[in-house]
Amino acid sequence: MRTERLVLSFSPESIQKPVTYLLVNNYKLRLNILRAKVKPGEEGRLLLEISGEADRIREGLDYLASMGVRMEPVERFYAVDQARCTGAKECFKVCPTGAIMLQPSEDRKVDIVPEDCILCEKCMEVCPQQVFSFSF
Repeated sequence: MRTERLVLSFSPESIQKPVTYLLVNNYKLRLNILRAKVKPGEEGRLLLEISGEADRIREGLDYLASMGVRMEPVERFYAVDQARCTGAKECFKVCPTGAIMLQPSEDRKVDIVPEDCILCEKCMEVCPQQVFSFSF
């Protein structure tokens, strides 16, 4: 079994369609919605964890593309300005998934593990140096 984490962007028109239901039903995939932003008349986004057999995931992602759904990696939706980091480590205390890590370099600046990040923005809210920014 394989798992992928992606941000899906839906057009205002495709929000009205049962896209995720069909993804589960037709491709036998398991979905875990980690974050959602959906407003009528606007582009909608889902941070989605997709699990299943590799060929089923590929087929499901092809289906999403055919429906006009954009798929992008999680790391496209955040930035880390390591030059601003002073090592306050407040971000470690609030991250619910443990996605904040220290770089192995001598200066030990913070970074985000994309496979663990749920784009909750809690690190951004507490960082006194404004190291983190998000665009979900």
